[in-house]
Amino acid sequence: MLEIKNYIWDFDGMLFDSYPHITSAFLKTLEEFGKTADYDEAKALLEVSFATAYEAYGVSDEEKAVFQKYEHTYTLRPIALPFENTVKTLEAIVKSGKKNFLYTHRGHESSQHYIKAHGLDKYFTAYVDSSMNFPGKPSPDAVNWICETYGLDKSETVMIGDREIDVLSGINAGTFGCLFSKKENPETDADFVISDISQVLDIEGCRIRKA
Repeated sequence: MLEIKNYIWDFDGMLFDSYPHITSAFLKTLEEFGKTADYDEAKALLEVSFATAYEAYGVSDEEKAVFQKYEHTYTLRPIALPFENTVKTLEAIVKSGKKNFLYTHRGHESSQHYIKAHGLDKYFTAYVDSSMNFPGKPSPDAVNWICETYGLDKSETVMIGDREIDVLSGINAGTFGCLFSKKENPETDADFVISDISQVLDIEGCRIRKA
């Protein structure tokens, strides 16, 4: 019988509604260098990856540094906040004797700032962030490291995120993959699809029947 006991979470767009803040920082950066961009278009590109947005707008190393400064200005509005049900879901997992892990491309300082500012650190067993220099998603390296370091059974472990690269980093490592999406019937290789974070508490019921 399928039972998930270990939850590996993406950060941006999954635990935290951070892309409005990220997009605001990005547009502020472009404006500083005499560039303009449509908000919705820039946000969609950033949600794919920062590299995708950098390429689309010809962002230089100097501009990247300024963007990072603004993105780390935590009071820049709109501020990044946990999604509704994030806290109670993480808490429920821990109370049930299961474990949460974080795997993000975000840097150590900023990810820990948000986690600790909202009192979420007590719900996590361990973290992987960009400071650990693993190959980026969808590489399985970081997920493999978490599983091996903490003795996780991959048949009881799921990688959860809002992008396909999050899903694939888990699947490529031999764990389950779960996509967080508001779209109806999204195209994905995920084993599960959720539209609200709290659905992971009954994740078995969100399983996709694959051909």
